[in-house]
Amino acid sequence: MADVRSNENETTKDEEKEFQWYLKSAEEGDSNRQYYLGYCYMNGIGTIKDEEKAFQWYLKSAEGGNNIAMLNLGNCYSNEIGTTKDEEKAFQWYLKTAEGGNCDGQFILGVCYENGIGTTKDEERAFQWYLKSAEGGNNNEYGQYYLGYCYMNGIGTIKDERKAFQWYLKSAEGGNSDAMLNLGNCYLNEIGTTKNEGKAFLCYLKSAEGGNSDGLYNLGNCYYNGIGITKDEGKAFQWYLKSAEEGNSNGQYNLGYCYMNGIGTTKDEVKAFQWYFKSAKGGDSDGQNKLGYCYMNGIGITKDEKKAFQWYLKSAEEGNSDGQFNLGNHYQNGIGTIKDETKAFQWYLKSAEGGNSNGQHNLGYCYQNGIGTIKDEKKAFQWYLKSGEGGNSNAMLNLGNCYLKEIGTTKDEEKAFQWYLKTAEGGNCNGQFVLGVCYEKGIGTTKDEEKAFQWYLKSAEEGCSDGQFGLGNCYMNGIGTAKDGKKALMWISLSAEGGNDSSQRFIEFSYRDEFEISTIKKYQNKIKQSTNIMDNNFTPSKSSIKNLKSIGDLNVKNHNCSICWQKNGCIEICKEYFQDFGRCHNCGNLNIRKNICKNCKSIELTYMKIFSRNVNDIVNFLIQMTELDEKADEWEIWRWIDYSKLKRIQYLDQGGFGTVWKAEWIDMSEELLEIYNFNQVALKKLTNSKEMSFKFLEELAANFQCRSKFVLPILGITQDPSTMEYALVLRYMKNGNLRNFLQQNKTLLWTERLWLLYSFISGLDVIHGKGYIHRDLHPGNLMITEAHDDLKFIRLGDLGICRHANQIPSSGRYGVLPYIAPEVINKNPYTQASDIYSVGIIMWVISTGKVPFSDRAYDLELALEILEGLRPNIKKSTPQCYVKLMKNCWHKDPSKRPSTRTIIFSILKEWLVDLICRKKTENSLMFLKADQEIQNEDFELSSIGTIHSKASLISKPLPLPPLQISNLDLSNIDWNDF
Repeated sequence: MADVRSNENETTKDEEKEFQWYLKSAEEGDSNRQYYLGYCYMNGIGTIKDEEKAFQWYLKSAEGGNNIAMLNLGNCYSNEIGTTKDEEKAFQWYLKTAEGGNCDGQFILGVCYENGIGTTKDEERAFQWYLKSAEGGNNNEYGQYYLGYCYMNGIGTIKDERKAFQWYLKSAEGGNSDAMLNLGNCYLNEIGTTKNEGKAFLCYLKSAEGGNSDGLYNLGNCYYNGIGITKDEGKAFQWYLKSAEEGNSNGQYNLGYCYMNGIGTTKDEVKAFQWYFKSAKGGDSDGQNKLGYCYMNGIGITKDEKKAFQWYLKSAEEGNSDGQFNLGNHYQNGIGTIKDETKAFQWYLKSAEGGNSNGQHNLGYCYQNGIGTIKDEKKAFQWYLKSGEGGNSNAMLNLGNCYLKEIGTTKDEEKAFQWYLKTAEGGNCNGQFVLGVCYEKGIGTTKDEEKAFQWYLKSAEEGCSDGQFGLGNCYMNGIGTAKDGKKALMWISLSAEGGNDSSQRFIEFSYRDEFEISTIKKYQNKIKQSTNIMDNNFTPSKSSIKNLKSIGDLNVKNHNCSICWQKNGCIEICKEYFQDFGRCHNCGNLNIRKNICKNCKSIELTYMKIFSRNVNDIVNFLIQMTELDEKADEWEIWRWIDYSKLKRIQYLDQGGFGTVWKAEWIDMSEELLEIYNFNQVALKKLTNSKEMSFKFLEELAANFQCRSKFVLPILGITQDPSTMEYALVLRYMKNGNLRNFLQQNKTLLWTERLWLLYSFISGLDVIHGKGYIHRDLHPGNLMITEAHDDLKFIRLGDLGICRHANQIPSSGRYGVLPYIAPEVINKNPYTQASDIYSVGIIMWVISTGKVPFSDRAYDLELALEILEGLRPNIKKSTPQCYVKLMKNCWHKDPSKRPSTRTIIFSILKEWLVDLICRKKTENSLMFLKADQEIQNEDFELSSIGTIHSKASLISKPLPLPPLQISNLDLSNIDWNDF
């Protein structure tokens, strides 16, 4: 309370003379003059400032009965002015002046009783004194304000918002800026009066004009939110600035927010930090929390997790629930402090009890997972429920999970769906994804794939990697929308970049399977456009038809020839051996260029072999067929490649049917270059191939029918002009064959071993699916290269003796002995089960890295022992599930061996998913244990020097028994013990 000085009018002011007159009067015992003398000493008016003398004169005046002196004497005792602080004496003097009718004293006495200053706290007495002060003759605005405050909060009286409003109104009319502020709050929040935003704004304006910093702050809020006035972020910023400059911590906080987000001013993170710092220093817990956020994320200041922790700690200790939540997060994750889950739990608990929905959610998570406390799913559910009911979208999501998975509550799919719906509608992208799953699978609601697609779309557009994967899956499989492979890959690529495990596994599978690699790479490089599509005209390239003979006018019917596809004309071979090839020999369709039947191509090839005398024509036909195939991928197209386009040709190896060379193809297509990452190719020059033979044609035919990304692709055919040798141009596999690769990678993890096996079997599955038998499976024909991120895979090569099951010759056995099935050694026909036997031996090679029976000759003796049941010794550390499959593959009874399809889809995919997803399954644990043992043991591959001189590793005629052994007694041999 300001002291009131004399109102005497003086012609000329002379403070020193005035002081002297007060001194004389005071010494004569005038209590009023004694008060004024104390006032002069207190403020240095007409004399040197002296608080002790001021106190003495106030004391004399008060003892003389002066009420104002009593009030000031109480202030002296209360604030240690000119005397020792003594709240009890202060209270006594306030009591005397209040009982004497001084309304200011009555107001201060109310404060003493309310806060227990110098007396026992007594809110009812505080109320009574506020009431006397408010009703006092001087119409005390402070008493009126505090009386309104008592009625507002039920302090010492029954809560009565209408009376609170009335007393705020009286105080405000008396010019009290605090009352004006609260009156604005009443109008804004409909407290004790009708809501009126316009009046609220005017009250805040008057409070602000009165210099009230909270009024300045609230006026800023009005302009920011358009409350009672047109929204104006620029003016909001200005009022926040004034409030902040007046030291208002809320204003400083909001000013920091404006600078942080560029609201009403230019974005400036440094200034944002500075104002948050002032707010925090002023004790504002929100400012302290936000300052922690700045230090945590390096906003306007160098990132400093320890300082972030310290400010979160201050905010939390001030009772700020957001600060408590963030502090819990720091303790949980060891950010800026030592990890301490118990403390994390305790701070989450405080935050939760303070009503913070984030704290409640994390507290539920702690109870669910036993973090810093004993696991208790029921409590987890209860806290998720409180948080969810408080509007926390993450809690709603987890609440849905609780109902769906029966966590702490009874399973209820419909309630789960309802909570997922709430969080999804609230914009939670994870909830939108899960809601999509519910609609897709009919969980808690009617199955609706279109709605599933829409929710996946919303989730994906919000950046949720799960939602992006779900959306990609919809486009990939036509769920709720039309199939669109490009869009599918775009969304799955985005999802993978966001860290989604499923998408990353899909990308890995895609690279290993070489599925849409060009598209994936482009999306990964953030180029949002589709890959180049083959020309729909399907015009044969000049290089592929340059050796074709001239076209003659045959005056044939007006339709396409089924061999050369020409209209109203045919190549010479059709002319010479003409039949009505305009119709498909199998189904009778005329327009077979667009609607060819399943067996048509193979039938036509048979006709060509029957009628043609020129192998070159058939080769050109095959080349043209691949280029005209509407559905052919780039690696399925064969080309006639000019030998001059092959540079830096180097010899690599000798095979069973010819030599292998390496070269660079200087005009490789962009599509192939994109997939393979380099332009190197392999040349397989066939022995005695100066003239194309039907044997050469048979190999081409097998490759033609079995074209696949899993089978080592023929990219074209060329001819060495110097030797006139024909050569197949193949994809170059830079990691060599399986045998050499394992020699150089002795401690390969089982995940990679299984991938190699998976890619190999995938190629064999293609061959078997076409009705063919490879007949020459061994590590030398399994070629390895790498895709993106050093991912290795096998491509099955050398189809030199691969034939259709109906075309297997009855005589001749060829291959590498340990990989040949016993029934074949025993002169029984080759079957696809014979290939599976070879798979079993190759599995052994993959598991050991060694050459089977490398210490002995591959001769008749070994052949007979294989017939008797000899198999390679199985390494002890080999996982038993792998051993079981391997034994089944080399089983004595061909009918007991699994098919390629069973191996891939029922076994290998399951193993790989378990290992990649790190599931604690029995099988995956066996593989992981085997990985550990590999690191601790000698995994030396037998070197070339230790292999027996008669153990041939390339295909040769087999040392077969002279007669078929049909009566050999094998009853006492357990074939699977080897």
